[in-house]
Amino acid sequence: MLPEPRHRARTLLSAWSTGPRRMIAMLAVLVLVALGIVGGLTIGRMSDSPALAGEPGTAALGPLTGPPTLYGRVQRVVDPATVVVDVGGRPVTVSVIGVDTASTPPCARADAQRFAQDFLDGQEVTLVPDPTLPAPAADAPTWPAYLVIGTQQSYTDAALVAGWVDPGQGRYRPGFEAGQRIAQDRRAGMWGPPCNRTS
Repeated sequence: MLPEPRHRARTLLSAWSTGPRRMIAMLAVLVLVALGIVGGLTIGRMSDSPALAGEPGTAALGPLTGPPTLYGRVQRVVDPATVVVDVGGRPVTVSVIGVDTASTPPCARADAQRFAQDFLDGQEVTLVPDPTLPAPAADAPTWPAYLVIGTQQSYTDAALVAGWVDPGQGRYRPGFEAGQRIAQDRRAGMWGPPCNRTS
């Protein structure tokens, strides 16, 4: 004999509460709660993170010890590996990642400096950090970064292919070395006359 409708409803509810559907419902609730927690943490991190360059004022930078990409305009080329960039009104001395000038011979230094100035002076640039390198200390005199100009060309790559610098450290070192080989094959920069560097 079939139970009364209200008894039938109670029977169905009992089956629901003890069957696999209850497990599915509980899992769905747990997923929603987890998503809410993760979403809240993400929003919190976004609101606590330092502002990127392009916003007015020096406070927009925050400490120059984290991984954000910054934007600015080149104020001055100190040497082929060191550049001063105006980032949100704050001068930032950048040590260009992947550029090593220690082995640039004296006969090539003036031309290497001229190349860097022609390539970078007054350019709007993106300062891209390298997460594989140690972060600089808060009081470090320079901030290591790749410099990318508005045409999306890396200054490091350009200087290596032009033959004015050696490849330095960084996550893209195999590519840096390939750029140097191009310069050597073409006898460009210090690899050609008057320096004719051989190694």
